[in-house]
Amino acid sequence: MILEVDDPHTKGVDKQILNTVIVSTPVTYAFHAANTVQRNSSQHYFLTVPEGAKTLEVAIGGLKDKSQTRFISIHPYGVAVEDSGTPFCYNNYLDGNGCKPDVRSYADPLPGVWEIEVESRRTSPLLDNPYTLDATVYGAAFDPATVTVPEAKVGQPATASWTVTNGYAAVDGHLVDGPLGSSKTTRPTIAQGEEQTTTVDVPAGAKSLDVRIGKVSDPSADLDLVVLDANGKQVGISADGDSEEAVSLASPAAGTYTIVVSGYAVPAGKTAYDYFDVFYAASLGTISVDGSAPVKLATGASAQVSAKVTAAAAAPEGRAFFGQVQLVNARGTVTGSGNVAIEKVTP
Repeated sequence: MILEVDDPHTKGVDKQILNTVIVSTPVTYAFHAANTVQRNSSQHYFLTVPEGAKTLEVAIGGLKDKSQTRFISIHPYGVAVEDSGTPFCYNNYLDGNGCKPDVRSYADPLPGVWEIEVESRRTSPLLDNPYTLDATVYGAAFDPATVTVPEAKVGQPATASWTVTNGYAAVDGHLVDGPLGSSKTTRPTIAQGEEQTTTVDVPAGAKSLDVRIGKVSDPSADLDLVVLDANGKQVGISADGDSEEAVSLASPAAGTYTIVVSGYAVPAGKTAYDYFDVFYAASLGTISVDGSAPVKLATGASAQVSAKVTAAAAAPEGRAFFGQVQLVNARGTVTGSGNVAIEKVTP
């Protein structure tokens, strides 16, 4: 299709622009394709991910022996989610080079059109490389999203229960538990051009450090989020044109981290926003489930699940204990999660 830009006050056509119209395939629950891609070539799939999905899982299979073929997921903003450089994400080449080649998942995927590119490397020993591609949308909702335990005693388990309702693709999985976390939740106000900092002392052996901001009172505001380590080095950044930002650090080194929130653009002058950070460490306590019990949920089905929460000590000043239970499928993809907040821990 040709788009013409024509000023009637000038002679001729001022500009002609080639436009390509893509008709995407809606992924209500799942998408499957079986095809062949030639060496040093690619094929492209355009898939519409619905609003409300909690996870988008993409998997490639059906490859012949030694076939160097990969997939790259491209965000609706038009940028690749993975590193699309030539050494990365290929099956049968450098073991993915730090990128899991056969299946990857994307939490809280932006609704809209995602592009999945399937590509065979120039060094693949096969001219024709058959493959299967599966994209699946998951969304198991835990109700309540956060179970609040008003008071727990050190070393004594407290029970948390949820109703899990599956709104998307069927799930055949199990629950996964883990260490408790120490969380901080606030709702500050930030001005145009202002920077606000928060420090978090992360202990040795922490499983992760997660920080997120969002839900601004000025819907046009653009806030940015940066995480610095104890040496002042930037170890995480989220700045994508809106105020829903998040940074997650796996196995962070012990030390004091600085969280910086910047009011990059605040048309109203000031805006309130939600701030949340949490680090998980076994020294704080545990949340445990029966991981051997299967959880099978057809689309629209519900089930009751529970966990035991045990705090090992009182929470630091200004922080609360926080735990999470995840429902994962056979591939280990998280299809939904439920939280536990302990308001007070007593000896």
